Amino acid sequence: MKFYSARQAIHDAYAIHLTSKGFDVNPLAFRSGGKSNKLDNNQLVCNAVEAGMVIAAVEKLEEPFRSWAIWAYGPRTEHFLPEQGRFFQWLEQDVTERLAKSGRDYRETTEQRIRDVVAYTVLDYRSYAANGRHLYPTSLVINKCRIHRQNWKRDFLSWHEYYWQFCDHNLDRTSLLSASESVRILKSDT
Repeated sequence: MKFYSARQAIHDAYAIHLTSKGFDVNPLAFRSGGKSNKLDNNQLVCNAVEAGMVIAAVEKLEEPFRSWAIWAYGPRTEHFLPEQGRFFQWLEQDVTERLAKSGRDYRETTEQRIRDVVAYTVLDYRSYAANGRHLYPTSLVINKCRIHRQNWKRDFLSWHEYYWQFCDHNLDRTSLLSASESVRILKSDT
């Protein structure tokens, strides 16, 4: 595997694991370039071992960091729907606890919109971290959640900012640190 970042390492490790590309041999690949099957097979085995080390580091993480790392940075396939579900269950519980601790008496519809804002914030962060593009900019979240613009700052902005920072400073930092340690070890061996 080539290592450019911890995010990429997580993605590639789970892609190798899911598709078993590490063990597929394409005979056409050996016709040009003069490489032998043994060298290419060795590289495939090395890729599988390196992927296993990254996966092992991610799997050791506690929740919600483990499900975040797999869902946020693994390949976009239906195989990771359970991780998405676990992460959003944790997120729902976290929002419920924060609503209870907030000291504010929100209406039921406002609480539901807060939950929606938080979900869109997390989805937007995931998109932004993976490809540098906002999937759900603030103006779109306001429209999708049917929020009156004058209420955004009072009731929703703090939730949006808190969970964006939480994704960036807690979820990413913890989950990527584990993967980057594996990458550092693997890079030092090459």
